[in-house]
Amino acid sequence: MKKMHRLMLVVVGITVAGVVAWLRAQQPTYDFLIRGGHIVDGTGNPWFAGDVGIRGDRIVAVGRLDGASAKRTIDAHGLVVAPGFIDLHTHSDLSLLSDGNAESKVRQGVTVDVIGESTSVAPRDGLPDAHGTWTNFSGYWRVLQQKGISMNVISEVSFQQIRLVVMGYATGAATPAQRERMKQLAARSMQEGAWGLVTRFESGGPEYPDEVIDLAKVAGSYHGIYVSHIGSEGMQQNKELDFAIRVAEEAKIPVHIFHLKIRGKNNWGTVGTYLAKIEAARARGLDVTANQYP
Repeated sequence: MKKMHRLMLVVVGITVAGVVAWLRAQQPTYDFLIRGGHIVDGTGNPWFAGDVGIRGDRIVAVGRLDGASAKRTIDAHGLVVAPGFIDLHTHSDLSLLSDGNAESKVRQGVTVDVIGESTSVAPRDGLPDAHGTWTNFSGYWRVLQQKGISMNVISEVSFQQIRLVVMGYATGAATPAQRERMKQLAARSMQEGAWGLVTRFESGGPEYPDEVIDLAKVAGSYHGIYVSHIGSEGMQQNKELDFAIRVAEEAKIPVHIFHLKIRGKNNWGTVGTYLAKIEAARARGLDVTANQYP
């Protein structure tokens, strides 16, 4: 009788295990399955044909997923499947508060916006609250979260914004006390999630370069980056590039330059000299990059 009882337990156990395995086999492998797309993965391959399996909020498989099932399958034959694009230079700071759906971006595949340039949403200590009630990045992030957005957002902190908070519209070089306050605001901004320091200068670059170097060093101490807008578009570009490279060298920080653009008939054909200057900086170990638009 005991043997029979043990045998029944074994049979029941095997049966239950078999049923569980069968049920698991019936469950969809993925939540989403994108079938047969031209996959562009950023490795340098133009594209390859394959499938993408998604579970929850993660891509968990890329390749030939023959036999896999999913709660929802999307036929992507003839279409490109790519990671979300990062828009490295935007002015969405306030428009995202008005329309968090950001359809003009997400329908073009942009899933990350980088905001901040000549001005940034913070710091705003002591400034009129015409654009919002926050004074720092933490306050802006809270407002953005309350409104709700469809994409991811990061921001740089603007050198010009920090200088405005500390000095208003006064001209002239900052005093030692003002420079110290500027560094404090840069550090606070980085602690609150700023990605790095951003500048925008008219032709020729900064009037007081040491102030920029000060804040770039602060950003670098938080593993941030330095990005700068080219203002001359070929008129004083050597001077501006020399300063950007100086920032990379002295602040020991990655530098990205917006945007290589040459105008004026006398400057046609000179872009190669600027590319050579950037390549030479990279050859000696500096992390300097640039982008170009038509």
